Amino acid sequence: MANLVSLITPTNLDSERDKFFNSKTYNPTFKYIWQDQSQSLEFSSVPKQMLWEAIKNQENELISQRASEYFEVKINKLVLTQAINNAKTKGKVSLGSSSEYARLSKQALIEFNLDDIQLVESFESGFNARPNHQQKIILISQHIHFDYFSMEGGVRHELAHVLRYRNGLYDHIKRSPRYLPTEEGLASWCQDNTNDDNGEAQHAIEYVASSVGLKGSLRDIYNCMRELGMSDQLAWKRASRHKFGFVDTAQSGDILKPAMYYANEIKIAKLSTSEKLRLFVGKIALSDLSHHTQYTGLWSAEQLINYFKL
Repeated sequence: MANLVSLITPTNLDSERDKFFNSKTYNPTFKYIWQDQSQSLEFSSVPKQMLWEAIKNQENELISQRASEYFEVKINKLVLTQAINNAKTKGKVSLGSSSEYARLSKQALIEFNLDDIQLVESFESGFNARPNHQQKIILISQHIHFDYFSMEGGVRHELAHVLRYRNGLYDHIKRSPRYLPTEEGLASWCQDNTNDDNGEAQHAIEYVASSVGLKGSLRDIYNCMRELGMSDQLAWKRASRHKFGFVDTAQSGDILKPAMYYANEIKIAKLSTSEKLRLFVGKIALSDLSHHTQYTGLWSAEQLINYFKL
């Protein structure tokens, strides 16, 4: 089965970053593994397949349209105004390292009796941490970058993914075809609900940046993020992700995945404690809540409520 994340991650990200910072006007030309492959790829869901076809054919406007449908992101004036206000609320800067993140992750895994999960250091860039459920590992990038996000919040984000997966196995609940926006919205809410975490500000900036990316270049996105207070390195890291899947980043278009977190986090924030808790039964979508009238899982409701401050 094809993996969309690996397909839309540029293979020349590091070299294009150097070119970007050595110029005031350069917009990267990204390369991908699929450009040298002739075989067709098939995905399990129709929306994902339609998005992939648009990416493969480099139909920029269609990429954004399909991405909007798949990631359930709409850029509207009301949410955009809220995002702009949230983007200005950054507090203290968070530092940290991959080793410190690993230490905090280990503590959380022990607390939830997940000692079968290994923490693995990765030399890849473009992310901070990423769970692989099948291999029972959490990848932690050596290039991990904290600023708005706290390490504690980042741990809670990844743990929410793991707990939903494990409960789904325990409860025999199949993954919903439309689970992803809810998955990231819930994980982001759990992350941003951490004490002293500025995550909501960064997630809000991502939403604002997507409104720019739909009509602008990667450098336009980067400039927007810098104006909203991001450091140059973080702005590059995040702006480039808005153009993942695009070859010519000087052209308009946005993959909208970065905006998915904020767009769906604000939906999660409106839920009751009981509703948030029930989302942990497995990798279900928000629209599936009516089919799960109570929480069931490997961990008690009290443990989840207390840890995530539901």
